[in-house]
Amino acid sequence: MGKWNHTVTIGLADILEDESTSVEQRGRTIAERLSREACFRSFPHLAEFRSVQDEEDLDEWLERMYDYADRHRIWIT
Repeated sequence: MGKWNHTVTIGLADILEDESTSVEQRGRTIAERLSREACFRSFPHLAEFRSVQDEEDLDEWLERMYDYADRHRIWIT
């Protein structure tokens, strides 16, 4: 395991597993929680999370979130 500079706890597993919420709501929740984290202030895709329309969109932005996190040594839980 690599050395991480930051740990961000947004409850991602709980958000993604909650079948009672729409994919649109999951995207908005992720954006809201990431926007509270100083290490994600320069993440350029928060608006895209807020406008997610389907699972494919959400997967694309999650992939970009993880790429950003890896580049900036951020551990997301």
